[in-house]
Amino acid sequence: MLDESLELMDRMIAAAIGINRPNWSIDLGTDTGFTAFTLGRISNGVIVSDTTETILRQAKRLGQERQIANLHVSQNTTEALPFVDESIDLVSSKVSAHDFKSFKKALEETNRVLKHGGSLVMANAIAPEQDDIARWMNTMKLRRDCSHTKNRKISTISKVLTEIGLRVIDHGCKRIYLRFNEWTSDTNVSSEEIESLRRAFLNAPNTIRETFQVAPVHGDITFSWPCWVFRAIKQ
Repeated sequence: MLDESLELMDRMIAAAIGINRPNWSIDLGTDTGFTAFTLGRISNGVIVSDTTETILRQAKRLGQERQIANLHVSQNTTEALPFVDESIDLVSSKVSAHDFKSFKKALEETNRVLKHGGSLVMANAIAPEQDDIARWMNTMKLRRDCSHTKNRKISTISKVLTEIGLRVIDHGCKRIYLRFNEWTSDTNVSSEEIESLRRAFLNAPNTIRETFQVAPVHGDITFSWPCWVFRAIKQ
């Protein structure tokens, strides 16, 4: 359940636009494209960017169904954006940053294509600052999905943003609420591994269960990941 985080992200997008309609916006790691559809209604042009052709085809189809006539698709990695310098007004990224192969390079590319004063609005699950708890989170996510790269700490993200010249001007912390059975239902891992993951959640140390709000509920497990939503501008 991403509702709270996405509502905050939508508010930050609205704040980034203000009274000026963006010429071009990009949604990175677009998935189903719903954030891009929002951008398409408030921008002259919006680009859905993803590495996977099937995702882009689905986003294009859904966009056509919603009559988003100014939607364009681009198959690329976030670390190599095929757009000229300072050509984009607004970049969004919704729960895709944990899949960036090189987080710093992805943000450097974002900074390169943004116009001065342009905004990056990002929402993503973040790792706690304690190393052992962060390690547990990333281990669980990698066991569930071998393509998982890394959820990073706020301190790490903030350091990278500062280094490349993006300044955070608005931010907030929310939670992404999940249920274990649903979380593991669309994976390629074996039933044995799913049961091993279930035991890892239930038998985790108290500090981990408290941090991620782990609780058994009627044959299932509820838990949550902390999520950081922020808006940064190019200085």
